[in-house]
Amino acid sequence: MTNFLTVKEAAKLIGKSPSSVRRILYPILEDDTHPDRLHIEPDTEAAKALRVKGENFAWKISEELLRREVAEGGAKATSEPKNSPGGGNDQSGDIIDLLRKELEIKNAQIATQNDLLIGLSERLREGNILMGTLQQQFSLADGSGRNKSNVVEAEQPTASPKQGTDPTEEAPKKKHWLFRELF
Repeated sequence: MTNFLTVKEAAKLIGKSPSSVRRILYPILEDDTHPDRLHIEPDTEAAKALRVKGENFAWKISEELLRREVAEGGAKATSEPKNSPGGGNDQSGDIIDLLRKELEIKNAQIATQNDLLIGLSERLREGNILMGTLQQQFSLADGSGRNKSNVVEAEQPTASPKQGTDPTEEAPKKKHWLFRELF
């Protein structure tokens, strides 16, 4: 009896991502007459029936096909993933060292930028102090210290009456016709 694995289980078994397993599956699924189609579940008719019903299902791949495809791809199939403590490759130490160096570089850049920000904040504070003193000098020079006797007030022009009318006469008040009829 052939053992079938889901995509996630197969990915864990070979130590690769699920998308790598799907790259093995999809070319076989596209061709219903492919010789390896019997190594994938559900079969063509069952998959069509499930799709018609609208049910979700997981593709399963046989261990035999999985090991054969992985061996052809140049990688060995192992029973534990590569990223586990016992199954890593030789370059993992080099990668970790490289990442540590990059982290040190980034930390140095952050420290430099922090110093820059502190300097810019100090400059901004100094600029605010200078602006405050300048505003105080302008407020003294705006004339608030002058005597009121030097200020001349302008007279308001009066409206001239129309020719031929007596300014003492008032215009007749308009009566509203709506209220006249009601009262």
